[in-house]
Amino acid sequence: MILAAAATLAMLGVGASAMAQDLSAGVQAQSGPRLDFPAGLATDGRAVYVANSRNNTVEAIDPASRTLRIVAGTLFQEGSNDGTGPSARFNSPDGMTMSGQNLYLCDTNNSDIRQISISGTVTTVAGQANIAGTEDGTGAGAHFNLPTQIATDGTALYVADSGNSTIRRITLADFKVKTIAGQAGTSGKTEGGPDKSVFSGPRGVAVDKKAIYVSDTGNDIIRMIDLSTLQTSTLAGTGEDGDKDGPALQAQFNNPGAICTDGTFLYVLDADNHSIRKIDLNAKTVTKLTLVNGHIGSGCALTSDGKQLYFSDTTENAVEVVDTTSGNFTTLFPPGQ
Repeated sequence: MILAAAATLAMLGVGASAMAQDLSAGVQAQSGPRLDFPAGLATDGRAVYVANSRNNTVEAIDPASRTLRIVAGTLFQEGSNDGTGPSARFNSPDGMTMSGQNLYLCDTNNSDIRQISISGTVTTVAGQANIAGTEDGTGAGAHFNLPTQIATDGTALYVADSGNSTIRRITLADFKVKTIAGQAGTSGKTEGGPDKSVFSGPRGVAVDKKAIYVSDTGNDIIRMIDLSTLQTSTLAGTGEDGDKDGPALQAQFNNPGAICTDGTFLYVLDADNHSIRKIDLNAKTVTKLTLVNGHIGSGCALTSDGKQLYFSDTTENAVEVVDTTSGNFTTLFPPGQ
C-alpha cells in the first residue's frame, strides 16, 4: 500500500455569494447556480442525485420543482467520516450509480467507495480513506487509486480505478473486490483477458447484460469487456484523438469521459469534442447526439426508458437533460439558466 497522492481536483476558493444557504431546511437557495463542479449522476425516477464535487456534498434535484437539497455531507467541508446527513464527509466525490435504495459513490480523493442510503446514511464499503493501493480483498482489505466512475448491474459494482488504470468488480453481496481488467501501474491498450488487458487512465464505465463498457480515456477509445469471459476488446475508436463519426472502429474521440447505456445505445461524453456521442451497439456505428458549449465528461445518467439523458456541465455548474432521440437539451438545474 502507498499513501494517497495529493488531490488531483484542486479545491477552489468560494466567494461570499456562494455562502448564502438555507441550511436550516437543508436546501440550497435558488438564486443562481449552487452547484460547484457537478460530477457523477444517478437517478431513481423521483430525483436526480449529484456528486457536488467541489462542495464535497451529495445532493438531489427534484425534476418537477427543480429544487436542490443536500442528502449527505456539509458544504465546503472535506473529510472521510461515515455518518448520516451533515455528519458525513467526502473528498472530491465523483462517479455515482444506484442499486435498490442505495447510491454507490467513487469518493475519488479518498480512494474509496461509499454507500449512501437515500435517507442520507453514509458508510464506506470498499477501500480505506487516504490509503491508495492496488490490493484486491473484501471491504477495507481492498484499495483503490483515485477511482472516478462506477456502474452496476444490480449484482456487482464496476469501478473505473483511474489511478491504477484498472477495472474493478465489487460484488454487492459481500463487497469483495477483484481486478477484472487492466494491469495496475501499467498503461497501454492491449486486448485480452484479465491477465493481459491494459488500459490508460480509464474514466468512464457502464454495464448491460452482455458487457462492461469502458471509456479508455488515455487511449481515446471505447473498450468492451465480455461479462462471461472477461475478455477485453475495442468497441469504438482508432486510438488517435479526433472527431469522426461512422463505423465504430473508424470513429475518433477526444478525451472521452463518463458513459451510460440502456443496452441498445451507449452514450459517451466526449469531453474535448464538447459533444455527446451515441454508439449503436447492434449496428456498431457512432453518431453525434448533440454538441455542448461547456465542459462535459464528469457524469451522466439515463432515465429507465432511455428517453432522457442527464449530464453534468462543469463550465456552467449545471445539470442538463437531453432528449436521446432529437438531441435537444435544456437545463434541469439551476432553474432559469
